[in-house]
Amino acid sequence: MDTIKTKATNAYDQLDNIFTQKEAWALYTFAAYAETIGWMLLLFGIFSKINKWPLYEWSLGIGGYIHGIIFVFYILIVFFAHRSMKWNIKQFVAAEVLSNIPFGALAFERYITKKKRR
Repeated sequence: MDTIKTKATNAYDQLDNIFTQKEAWALYTFAAYAETIGWMLLLFGIFSKINKWPLYEWSLGIGGYIHGIIFVFYILIVFFAHRSMKWNIKQFVAAEVLSNIPFGALAFERYITKKKRR
């Protein structure tokens, strides 16, 4: 059991400094804004299908597909960049959980950026 824990700890420690802090923050900010755009596209697709707007057959599929790709991108950026940004485990989990709420990634990005500036 100790060897598994040691291997997991070593693998997690290798995430340190994959990016510089400046690169990590730039990637995270970009990913948070992209995730917000992805949510807007998905919600537009849902509303267009509910209201039967023109091209509603395609809008949900396209919006959902684009949102899915951006969501995976956001999750990976948070996973690989959080150590470079010096986040604790609570901030990491909050970033991952809030991405599941529409516009949550942007709200967390604004919060964590203001906290960083203090």
